[in-house]
Amino acid sequence: MPLLKSADWPFLIDFYFFLGGLAGGAFVIATIAHLVGGKRNREVVRVGYYLALIALIPAPILLTVDLGIPSRFLHMLMVAKPDTTIGMDAINLGAIHIKPFSPMNMGAWALTGFGLFTLLAALSVFLEDAGPGRDLSALRSTAGVLGGFFAFFLAAYPGVLLGATARPLFQNGRFLGALFLAVGATSGAAAIALILSFLGREAGGSLNQMRWVTIPALLLQVVTLALFLLTVEMSGAEGAAQSLALLVSGPYSMTFWLGAVVVGSIVPLVLEVIRRQRGSPGLVAISAVLILLGGLLVKHVIMAAGQVVLS
Repeated sequence: MPLLKSADWPFLIDFYFFLGGLAGGAFVIATIAHLVGGKRNREVVRVGYYLALIALIPAPILLTVDLGIPSRFLHMLMVAKPDTTIGMDAINLGAIHIKPFSPMNMGAWALTGFGLFTLLAALSVFLEDAGPGRDLSALRSTAGVLGGFFAFFLAAYPGVLLGATARPLFQNGRFLGALFLAVGATSGAAAIALILSFLGREAGGSLNQMRWVTIPALLLQVVTLALFLLTVEMSGAEGAAQSLALLVSGPYSMTFWLGAVVVGSIVPLVLEVIRRQRGSPGLVAISAVLILLGGLLVKHVIMAAGQVVLS
């Protein structure tokens, strides 16, 4: 994969990556709930699809603000080179060239495709709620399955994109894509649970079922984070080791260990185990907020440490 120029991404991009992962996680959870549970999981399906759509809406706005010029988003979808010769990795459509193997092109197209299927899934729920007796489950199933592929890609894509840069920490972190995917799953599950905790008794059954998603997702997040750190350490690359030191024992260590690991992963995991015996919506809300905070901090602190240029 060709290297991209090293970019200094602001917090807006961290937040965009976080929202994209959350949207992807919520969408996949809603789709699975729809396919396996039907009406029994109606609240999870409704909240998950609406949440995915709402979380996705700011994505192009954040990208546009970061790029500075709105038309640059279209440039990530297509590259106009009417008078030049393009490579074998591009699709020639007259004056427009699409490069499906370019990390930026792939991300932009995934965001566009996911947005379309998310809109269809959320619209199917809305139309059924607005008109009793309507059955749009077939449309929802199709949009959910097809959109699920884009959702997985969108959640893991930031790790792939970072790995294509010239930053040693990102290049040598083999499990970065898997970590971002796990964070998307935990964030999506936590956001759904947080909303369900405010819906009252009618969401009680769905709320209890969400712990069977949240606990495995949290465990996966902890495991992939450990594997990411281990692969960077074992890479032997000097630049990667220096960036890793900033993360685990340097200026970012307090945010990483206390914020991302303890508060954002370990404490919520303990709370989720406790609430198996105490079905308290209050515990659910606290756990969900901590998970969301931890997910944002994981992505932010890794990107921050990886972008520091050491002399």
